[in-house]
Amino acid sequence: MTEQTRLSSSCSSKTITFSSSKMVTLTLDDRFLAAYLFYGSILMLKTWAMSFLTARHRIKNKVLPSPEDYGRKYKDKPMIYHADVERVRRAHLNDMENIPTFLIVVLLYSFSGLPAIRVIWCLRIFTTARILHTIFYLNAIFLPRAVSFLFGAGCTVFLAGNVLYAAIKTGLF
Repeated sequence: MTEQTRLSSSCSSKTITFSSSKMVTLTLDDRFLAAYLFYGSILMLKTWAMSFLTARHRIKNKVLPSPEDYGRKYKDKPMIYHADVERVRRAHLNDMENIPTFLIVVLLYSFSGLPAIRVIWCLRIFTTARILHTIFYLNAIFLPRAVSFLFGAGCTVFLAGNVLYAAIKTGLF
């Protein structure tokens, strides 16, 4: 028998059906979808805003990324390092390393069939932790920054573990 994949969905049902040798029906919980859209948007906007904060610090401290950005007058003496610029830049890089991974794990969780309340709480905790992490990072406060990072990382690991458990539990491996 050839495997046929058919996707049937409508705006109101939010049921996705894949047809193959075994019938699997996946449903998206409305609360999960609303939480994913809300918190995912906050996280993406936060990451996007960090690029403007980095640019602001670069201009304020005259630490531009390329010699041509200085113009002819200062082309020979560009300053390439400033502690404040590096701090903002590292906070932004940290977001870009952690937020996309978390959002992908959340999407994978949505297909696991596990309770939506877990992922909704992880979205809340992770978003709060990332915002606090940035605040602490920009103000050079180490211990709370580390704790907020660990809370966010813990949410990612918790959800990824749940996804792996659900995948193994299906017995398809």
